[in-house]
Amino acid sequence: MKTWVRNWVVCSVISLVVFSSCSNDDDTSTCNVENPLEELSWLNDWVNSLTDDHEYIRTAKYLGNDVFYYVNCDPTVAYASFTRNCEGETIGNTAELKSEFTQDRILWLPENSECSFE
Repeated sequence: MKTWVRNWVVCSVISLVVFSSCSNDDDTSTCNVENPLEELSWLNDWVNSLTDDHEYIRTAKYLGNDVFYYVNCDPTVAYASFTRNCEGETIGNTAELKSEFTQDRILWLPENSECSFE
């Protein structure tokens, strides 16, 4: 096999591997905004209403849609968490929906959070 043909085949294979592993999904936003804490007024109001250093907000995907929910890490506090969609509407009890969450991550923690994540 001629050198240029072999090089072309090698380059083609490498290009195919590299480009096929790239995702076409460049959307890293949540609810179609870059900064949901600033751009979703209901979410900003919700965060500003939290006063305990044990409270925080998580975001996840539920059935392919972005959602938000509340967590309290204080072991002495009993609380209910409801999951909200991008419009701030409650879509259900977090405990009932959580098993279907994907891409679950912390969205907001207070500056002096008392929560431990080990």
